[in-house]
Amino acid sequence: TDDIEAKMSLAYYDWVNIEGQLSDPFVPLNATDAGNTDNSRPAFAQKGNTYRPIRNITPTALNGFGTTNQFQYFGLATQFKQIAWSGRLDFNHFEPVQISLVGDYVKNLAFDQSAINAVAVNNRGGGGAGAFDGGDTAWYMGVNFGKPFTTFDKRGDWVVGLGYRHVESDAVVDGLNDSVFGGGGTNMEGYTINAALALSKSTVVRLAYMSAKQIGGPPIQTDVVLIDFMAKF
Repeated sequence: TDDIEAKMSLAYYDWVNIEGQLSDPFVPLNATDAGNTDNSRPAFAQKGNTYRPIRNITPTALNGFGTTNQFQYFGLATQFKQIAWSGRLDFNHFEPVQISLVGDYVKNLAFDQSAINAVAVNNRGGGGAGAFDGGDTAWYMGVNFGKPFTTFDKRGDWVVGLGYRHVESDAVVDGLNDSVFGGGGTNMEGYTINAALALSKSTVVRLAYMSAKQIGGPPIQTDVVLIDFMAKF
């Protein structure tokens, strides 16, 4: 309608060969001996995803029957096949002030908790020794008041927003997720308060406060204050 606009999208992502692969049995004698699946470990990561050992090290007298010389690498413990929904509802009755409701939902359909529990080395309860405590779902809900940030065109344009997100350990790939909220990565939940103000037609200052806590594993609290100054030419 003239006063209400809705947008939604649905996507499916199938990641190929992103998970860690268990090697053939071998005995690494030093840190440079390579396993045949070493390249299945991530080239870049932040934090939050669940990891598993990828070297199938044979216990022998050369490594104290599994007590020494464990030159191990780790890869992602799950595949990623994600269904993702995004939606936005804009109320324009009070123009130029717009009220927007936004939401996102992601679920990793390849996640198998029982299989991961057998191999996971992190995201465990009880200080790291308990049952696997990860998950496969992420969602975000938020509301914005003011002029849409992408349409700022004069001094005094403004927008404020409030949002809450819940990102379980293996819903998304932590290396590609938000690098600011919670210090980056996954396995975090919490809220964000932000505001932006146009200082001129081409300059904007933005302030955000993000409070996050870890979902699974040991408790971690992270608070971030972000200040952006943007100029366009």
